[in-house]
Amino acid sequence: MHAIEFETTSHKHTIRLPDSVPDGVLLRVLLLSEVPLAKPIERNLKELLASVTEGMTDADTERPRDLGREVTEWVA
Repeated sequence: MHAIEFETTSHKHTIRLPDSVPDGVLLRVLLLSEVPLAKPIERNLKELLASVTEGMTDADTERPRDLGREVTEWVA
């Protein structure tokens, strides 16, 4: 196994690999950061699901009126 070490900055959730890394090579990636990468989730699943409808009105959850398919008129 071989290893290289480099520093880069993410841009639009991507990082650029050095040109010395050929295409099609299997890589194992380890991300190390000086700052936390994500805020810890403080709510449980039930609270997250309950918050999905915050700010919605009855019109947002109303079912559309479905008339089905149009009646086809056959030429005789």
